[in-house]
Amino acid sequence: MPLLTYISPEKNKAMKKIISFIIICLLSPVLSFSQVVGVDEGGTSRKDKMKAYESYNQGIQSVNEKAYVVANEYFSTALEYFPDFDLAYLQRAKVSIELNKTAEALKDLDNAIRINPASGEAYFYRGYLRLPADDPQQAEQDFAAALANGYETGHLYYYRGLNMITHGDYKNALVYFNEAIRLDPSNALAYHDRGTAKRMLGDNQGAMFDYMQAINYKADFPVAYNNLGSVKKTLGDYKGAIESYTMAINLDDKFYPAYNNRGNARFQLGDYQGALEDFNKVLSIRSDYPIAFNNIGNTYAKLNDFNNARTNLDKALQLDDAYGQAYLNRGLVMEQLGDLKKACEDWNRAGELGVAEALNYLKECR
Repeated sequence: MPLLTYISPEKNKAMKKIISFIIICLLSPVLSFSQVVGVDEGGTSRKDKMKAYESYNQGIQSVNEKAYVVANEYFSTALEYFPDFDLAYLQRAKVSIELNKTAEALKDLDNAIRINPASGEAYFYRGYLRLPADDPQQAEQDFAAALANGYETGHLYYYRGLNMITHGDYKNALVYFNEAIRLDPSNALAYHDRGTAKRMLGDNQGAMFDYMQAINYKADFPVAYNNLGSVKKTLGDYKGAIESYTMAINLDDKFYPAYNNRGNARFQLGDYQGALEDFNKVLSIRSDYPIAFNNIGNTYAKLNDFNNARTNLDKALQLDDAYGQAYLNRGLVMEQLGDLKKACEDWNRAGELGVAEALNYLKECR
């Protein structure tokens, strides 16, 4: 019976939220008096500009001290004195990112770009904030504008790649991750996500190399160990996979996908008791995880304990009534329990949910 394996959030094209491991650099140089003096078209006086840049520099100092709320107040004061101060809008937007105020950050970035259409950094941050959008072109246009205005950095290309991989464009993701690594050869995240892009394109050896490179540059990277294990499992190296999953667990003993995947590898080696231990460990961390109940059900079926198998598959479907694979597996269990009618109902439902394998079993029902 099939067991499902967690790969990583990066493989899901429908992912709505991107978890970023890169810390946005907020440090910026202070401004000198000569950079802000004079009178602008809106009539801001020399005196008000002086007060604006004094507040701005105090804001930068607060950012360096990670006092983001205080920094936000200073940048706001600077804008009161000088409403067309594009750098103050940019820095306040970056502070808002740290404070998880996305709407405020986007509004400030729009203003920074309106005042200074050549601000490559402002385009980058706006693209970064648009990454969860359904339309990848929104973020991509901003990243391209950032590059056109001189903002060429490794993290720009990394996020361009992340934008592509999130929406399933793995070939273009490779191009951008390659550039990210060229500009920053020690970027562990770029290696990791390039490995995922390669994996989705069927290049398992290339993926393995990149996951190992990610670990070389970031030893405490449980997700990379987990995904390295899954590549090894795909290649049939179940013992090697177990070693990698165990490394992930040693780094993060609450990382339930690694327990699920190690249980999967143990299942493939016939270590059903070890598999049950791992799947139950998953449920001790996350009790509402239907995949673990599915896998426990399949493991009990291998042990010919069909009643326990059915109980766990029932729980999987209670948590997710559109879980096609669990319907398929429960159908197989019901067949073993002698209830072909119920088995056929489950296989029919699995087929409706797109599980092609169910069609083979439905032949028995006819």
